[in-house]
Amino acid sequence: MLAELLRVLPVAILLGTVPGYFWAKCLSPPADRVELLAYSTALSMALVPTAALLQARIFGTGVTLPIAAVSAAAVFAMGIAAYLRLGPACDIQRSPLFPPSAPLGVYALVPLLGVFGLMLGAAFGLVSGVRYAVPVALLVLFAGVAGPLASRDSTREAHRDAPAGVRRTLVRGVPILAVLLLVLLRGYWGPVRHDWPFIRGGDQFSHAVMSNLMMAEGRIDSYLIYPPGFHTMTAVISRLSGLEPLEIFPVLAPALTLLPALACYALASRLWGPVYGTIAAFFSGVLLVGPYESFAEARYPNILSADFLIVMAVAALIRFYGSPGARSGLLFAILGSSVVLYHQVGSFYLAVLLALVAASFLPYLLLTGRRKEASSLFLWLSLLGLISVLYAWDTYDLGRLVAGLAGGSDTGAGGAAVAIAIGSQDTLGLEHLLSTTSQPVAWLGLLGALLVVMEVLRRQVDAPQAMAYITLVLWAVLLFVGSRTSLSGFPQRFERDLGIPLAVLAAFAFVAILRPARLRDPTKPLAASLVAAMAVAVVGLQAAENLGDADNASMNVISREAVIAGEWLEEHNTGGNIVVTPYLNDHVPGSAMLAMGGYTGLRSYSQERLRSPRALPPSGKEPLLAANRVTRHPVGDRTESVLERYDVGYVVLFKKYPGVSWRAFDKAPNAYENQFENGTIIILSPRETPSG
Repeated sequence: MLAELLRVLPVAILLGTVPGYFWAKCLSPPADRVELLAYSTALSMALVPTAALLQARIFGTGVTLPIAAVSAAAVFAMGIAAYLRLGPACDIQRSPLFPPSAPLGVYALVPLLGVFGLMLGAAFGLVSGVRYAVPVALLVLFAGVAGPLASRDSTREAHRDAPAGVRRTLVRGVPILAVLLLVLLRGYWGPVRHDWPFIRGGDQFSHAVMSNLMMAEGRIDSYLIYPPGFHTMTAVISRLSGLEPLEIFPVLAPALTLLPALACYALASRLWGPVYGTIAAFFSGVLLVGPYESFAEARYPNILSADFLIVMAVAALIRFYGSPGARSGLLFAILGSSVVLYHQVGSFYLAVLLALVAASFLPYLLLTGRRKEASSLFLWLSLLGLISVLYAWDTYDLGRLVAGLAGGSDTGAGGAAVAIAIGSQDTLGLEHLLSTTSQPVAWLGLLGALLVVMEVLRRQVDAPQAMAYITLVLWAVLLFVGSRTSLSGFPQRFERDLGIPLAVLAAFAFVAILRPARLRDPTKPLAASLVAAMAVAVVGLQAAENLGDADNASMNVISREAVIAGEWLEEHNTGGNIVVTPYLNDHVPGSAMLAMGGYTGLRSYSQERLRSPRALPPSGKEPLLAANRVTRHPVGDRTESVLERYDVGYVVLFKKYPGVSWRAFDKAPNAYENQFENGTIIILSPRETPSG
């Protein structure tokens, strides 16, 4: 495993950060190296897969080694050229855009005592359910609304220049470095102790199949309706490292948990300063459960789109509010459109959010005489939309979708997927939402949203700051509303990703709580110190619990017996397809055998998934029913027809899968030959003339 780490890690760092470095220097004036790293990574993730896809389409091939090398080199070289031609981005916004708000008054601190008292009670199991949530919500509402209204102190703490030299580096760098190390510890600790050389999750096998398709054919639409960005980037890393995707994921997947923390740091730091950024990174990387669940379930594209690229796009948009111009607008357009390249649900979030932004701010800017700002915002929103359409054209068959909507005819695969998804997934309870976002982030995020809204309503902010705050609140409200209705199509994903904007808003509230104690306000010394101590205790308890849970073993890890069977399949792959049971244990899907054996079909679904239209692949239900027929009816004319039609070379059975009798195959020696068997898996090959 160490050898693979040494092979993959340098390549991944090179491809994931370096190509976008000079683009970041040219388009975005970073306040510090961590923010530069975040933008450089986001731009690399946006531009390298685009360059590889463009070459693959032009040459009609898959992502080959030359294409992978040229893609990274071209993005890097063009970044250098742009940097040399245009120079580094220089504007007045190297410091945080907005000053910290006034310290919380006593009318906010007193109800917060009750809030954190109840949260501590919940942490120790003393209170729960409605009796806990309702009082906390009311107290937070009172603190967020009545506190600012009753406060007469409208002064703001001026930004202080950071110490120079080594001291400045330590003051800014050590806390965020410690946070990032904690995030890495949380991501790697469980897999290192329990999983390796494998990795937890089930979706990584489908991602491996699609990455292999990208290397072989340059397309993945035969397997699944899915944006190609993640699989193209994986193909580039695979080509340059010489390792297969399934060998790459165990090494790099835990590191993906760093990306939400980096993005939240970049956003909060740009808004209010590095202290806020560090706390936002801690909340998103250590306290949130949602992004960690996405990693544990191997939903890697979701992390990249909904938890990283969208955050960076919002950060670029807020930068554009404060300093509108061609460079900030182009940065926003590149990062925003890249979301469409990675995940369909993230694209949905971004499309709705930007529609709300356009509907809210374009009329406001025009009515207040800011025609130049309105025209600029419209221009870059339009460019973002144009690039997004180009990314999505093939994936969602947009031409057929538009023609179908206009003429009332078939809308194609993209339209069918949208129609199927709406209303097909149940929402989860509010208690589940609180556990997914974590109690501190949920309630502090609500308090932060109320505080920024009150600043806007009290007109204590200028137009760019008001637009930035409204954008943050719209983002959080959008995800919350989507998590509460099945009409969003993906309420459970909305719920999981809600924690990201809440983490940024929670950082704002957390610092607002700590500031009165730090300032030693003589009018409220006891309340301020007590609230600050309780807030730190609540956050610390949640962090300790999450880091402790990271040490747990996962049931969602493939067995060694299945891996050995997969290796046998790879060695004896002579083409065609295989049939495999839907699962290899309670959690690992049968697609693991496709990935390990180098096949793309036949995919196999459980009876429950077969009844869910939203789960069907582009090939439709017929191949799934064919695989289901073979596993449940080993012999017969219909089975023989399926084996011949789909060129089935092997039938792979998990012996304990319910409803499938592997002994029925073993008792048909005239139809099948036993090729491989261990304690959990049996692999059979159909004979040339199956008979009953």
